[in-house]
Amino acid sequence: MTATDWEKVENKLSYPFGGVKLRIDGYDVNVMVEKEKPGSLKYVLVVYVDGYIKGEWITNDCEISRKFYCKKTKSLLTNYVRKSSAFKHMKKKEQEEWIKKYTYEYYSPYFTSFKRLKTHFTKNNDSIELIDNI
Repeated sequence: MTATDWEKVENKLSYPFGGVKLRIDGYDVNVMVEKEKPGSLKYVLVVYVDGYIKGEWITNDCEISRKFYCKKTKSLLTNYVRKSSAFKHMKKKEQEEWIKKYTYEYYSPYFTSFKRLKTHFTKNNDSIELIDNI
């Protein structure tokens, strides 16, 4: 894609409830601007691959999740546990093992910025072309 195509995509996604259809490595990808959750004032960019968001793509490490979704990590250890004296008195190696044990990864179909979406798409995919505006 050329720089002017990326500008068109960014302009189309900057308005509330805009959308763009792309063809990326043989997949039909729709990127839509939607509210993060009902009643929220925050907008996010939502990625639909072939018209779907499937749960298996979010929880499993597969080709589609790596190519199109944002990888996130979440810790089950609360700040209360991390600041506790028992945790602080552990050796560094034990602390790292606990953090690794109680951290999980998942893929999110939501991007909070266009720049991050563009960087992820260009880094993880070979061919990107603009199909149509939604």
